[in-house]
Parts: sequence; structure tokens; C-alpha cells
Amino acid sequence: MPSSAFLQLLQSSAEMKNFSAFTDYIKGLSPSALDMELRMLQIIDDENLEELNGKPEMISIELLLDYFVHEISYRNNFEFIQAVIRLFLKIHGETIRCHPKLQDKAKKLLEIQSDIWQKIDTMFQQTRCMVTFLSNSQF
Repeated sequence: MPSSAFLQLLQSSAEMKNFSAFTDYIKGLSPSALDMELRMLQIIDDENLEELNGKPEMISIELLLDYFVHEISYRNNFEFIQAVIRLFLKIHGETIRCHPKLQDKAKKLLEIQSDIWQKIDTMFQQTRCMVTFLSNSQF
């Protein structure tokens, strides 16, 4: 079965460690087309964990997790990537939960997201303090 443009671009982007072309591609997809591409990776029969490790769907899910980690780390297209992560986890969350290799990648993604959200929250707090200070000061 030939891979889709989605998977080919994901693979080549992962090899080059440059995901900008892949991001541009998925940004150009309609929401339903992106949903379909992510759903096509769904692993239906996960009886044997050993067999799954080499399956193309498993490799693609791993590559997508690596993609999310990369893009979030560099704060590229942050809001868009957050939306794609949400859809991805909705579709593949159970698969990730059941496979230790995927769990490790998901934990790394969670750690990076937590760090970034802490920094954003700090910036919001600083802004709130500045606004409060300025609104209370008399000119």
C-alpha cells in the first residue's frame, strides 16, 4: 500500500529534522482531511505488542509525537499545533496509553508543554501585576 503525501512528508521531514514543509502541508489541509489523515493511522488490532512495534501505523504515531515535541519545543505555530495535538490525542490516546514506547514520547511532550505553559503563566502574571500597578497609580 503506497503511503499518502501526509506520511511521506512526515517521514522526510523527520529525517531532515525540519518540519516546516510538513507543517505547511497540514495547515493547507481542510479540517476533515486532517482528521482523516490522523484516523488512517489508527491501530485496530492491538493484541500483540511485539508485532505492533514495526507496524507502519506505530512508526507514524511515533513520528507525529516527535513532530509535536519538536514544534512545541521551538514554539512554532503554537496554537495550531495545540489544536492538532488535541485531535491526535482524541484519536490515538488509547493506543498511546497501551504502549510504553509511545508513553515515553507522550511524557516528553507533556513535560515540554508544562514548561512552556509555566513560562506563559509567569508572563501573564507579570502583565497582570503591571496593569494593576498602572491602574492604581495616580498621574
